[in-house]
Amino acid sequence: MQMDKRRHRYNKVDRLENVIAMKLDASYFFERGMRFLRKNDLERAVKAFQKTVEYEPDNPVNYCNLAGVLAELGDFQASSDLLHYVLEHMDPKMAECWFYLANNYANLGDYDAAEEHLLRYLELDPDGEYAAEAEEMLGILIDEFGGGRALERKQREEARAETMQAIQDGRYFLENGQFEVAVEWLEQVVASDPSHIAARNNLSLAYYYTGQYDKALAMANSVLERQPDNLHALCNRALLLQHFGNEEERDRAVEPLLKVIPLHPEVAMKVAITLGFVGRHAEALAAFRRTARFVPPDHPMLLHGLAAAHANLGNLEAAECLWRQLARFEDCARLADYHLERVRQARAAGQRAVSISYQLDIPVEMQLAEVRDRLQNSSPDEWRRDPLLRASLHWSLRHGNREVRQRVIRALAVVADEDAEEALKAFLARSDIDASLQEQTLVALKRMGAKGTARMWRAAGPVEVRLEDVRQDIVLDLQPQWREVWDLVHQWLVAHGLSSLAGQARRLWLAYLYDELFLDVRKRIVKPETWASGVLYVVLRYADVPVVQRDLAAQFNVSPSSLSKCSSRLEQIVLRAGWRGHPAREE
Repeated sequence: MQMDKRRHRYNKVDRLENVIAMKLDASYFFERGMRFLRKNDLERAVKAFQKTVEYEPDNPVNYCNLAGVLAELGDFQASSDLLHYVLEHMDPKMAECWFYLANNYANLGDYDAAEEHLLRYLELDPDGEYAAEAEEMLGILIDEFGGGRALERKQREEARAETMQAIQDGRYFLENGQFEVAVEWLEQVVASDPSHIAARNNLSLAYYYTGQYDKALAMANSVLERQPDNLHALCNRALLLQHFGNEEERDRAVEPLLKVIPLHPEVAMKVAITLGFVGRHAEALAAFRRTARFVPPDHPMLLHGLAAAHANLGNLEAAECLWRQLARFEDCARLADYHLERVRQARAAGQRAVSISYQLDIPVEMQLAEVRDRLQNSSPDEWRRDPLLRASLHWSLRHGNREVRQRVIRALAVVADEDAEEALKAFLARSDIDASLQEQTLVALKRMGAKGTARMWRAAGPVEVRLEDVRQDIVLDLQPQWREVWDLVHQWLVAHGLSSLAGQARRLWLAYLYDELFLDVRKRIVKPETWASGVLYVVLRYADVPVVQRDLAAQFNVSPSSLSKCSSRLEQIVLRAGWRGHPAREE
């Protein structure tokens, strides 16, 4: 049978008209790559994702997808090269690249690099898609692979950056109790940058801590002129007006604080404390309760703030419950016990409310007792290192009784840094201290080698004193017995034709006074003759002058053992000073 060839002839035109053209683009190859991935056909998946890059070379997601498949194939270096290319040339904010890089470096065995990249990811996107996995992986690197070095470096860098910022805005000096230094530094900062609001607020606090209340209020007002709603300045202003006793102005200053609900925990706490300080206890209680939404329920400042508000309002049972919770914290136990005892005494006396400070620190009477005890027992290094102790020194110098002030002057003479010097100069400038305290302060300044001028009050009014011109032997004026020892030494040397040794003897005695007797108010000289013989014995021996201890003791009518004891103490000064020569043997 003959076939009609024309009927079955292939019609190319008809055929082309019935075919749908395939659209080859990045999306097509992405879907193709995903199908290969699901089949675990990694080689073909790589080729598909390479095509996505060719079709869309400006899309960083395509590079990341390709990097992911290369990592699955074990080509971690090629994967990392792609990820670095994305971060360096396409999208530096693509945080997930750091997480992918961390996985690559971990697989390559470079755990330090993996740790660094995880930290970088968590810094850029702490709540990101991979945050939980990054935290878990970081823990594994530290616990199982001996990591932690990158974390320590990061923490040191963050601490250094925070310290630099704290120094710039003055917080560092305030937090370390260096109030005079804070004033000097912040005045310079504000002068060079009047728009630095944080520095102005901190300068207001520094003025307050150094007793310059007028300046503190003026600085708070200067902030409010620039930023009328600045909560830190509003709080500072209200507290200062409370200090001045201006109730009408204070109430107007408090009004804005009643209308705000701060969302930052630190600011919210400050507003609540301020309301309590100015006597708005019900409003303070409400503010502390709002603050509880932003801080842990056992936050010490929150517990004490709530307890103080309840106590001031007469809710003694609620206050007791909160202070018992506070007593669980070792650092706050003494404070909590103190207030619990006050509540107990109030109940016994039939009182319905107790006046409590909102500040989470030791009450005034406890501070004075504690400063007195610690001045007796603490080492000088402890005062240098502990910012709270330094702050208590400043506070006690301004508010303590005479005994406490004497001890503080000596403690600051040992601390002997710039802030201690400024504190002593500020104290010396007060018009309400007597001549004896002035002399002790000058001795402390001489001991620390202070330079420049200092202001002090005399009968005719304030005078400027050049510290370099103050006599080195001013320390002899503090105790009659100290001068009597020197007089006995000088008279003996003159009588025995040894006046040439007077300078050396004087240096020895003054050094002992500055380094020993002045620093400890408990030490007393009972018999000046004993110390005079001790000074002479040391000086004569080091000058190679023949001397017999028993004979010298007899001349001053003291026992040889007492002379020996004193000379041994004095010789420690000689050894520390590094005098030339050596003690001659006793003749």
